[in-house]
Amino acid sequence: MQYALLAYSPPEDTDRASRPIPGGLAHLLDRPDVTGWARLHADESATTLRNDDGRMLLTDGPFIDSKEYLAGLILIEADNLDQALAIAAEMLEETRPGTAIEVRPILDGRFRGA
Repeated sequence: MQYALLAYSPPEDTDRASRPIPGGLAHLLDRPDVTGWARLHADESATTLRNDDGRMLLTDGPFIDSKEYLAGLILIEADNLDQALAIAAEMLEETRPGTAIEVRPILDGRFRGA
């Protein structure tokens, strides 16, 4: 089953786009159970489209305002939630303090590999 690992960073961690990925994390992203990943720019770079009862609304910024911002998305293959959580925990050990990883199963989709 595929799982999405949504990596959230503290708002002060906005210079990460110019930093290389730490070696330990880069090694984990290269594993065969990681089917794809993407680093995202800070939340202020987002533009949100919303369907408001048939009208398309365009807003600068993220959909929600939070203490953290979505910093990246990692797609993995895991047999079950426990295995997905173990993979996420291993990756979390290689991140900066304040980082959080949300683990969510993917219902369906066509994305395979990077």
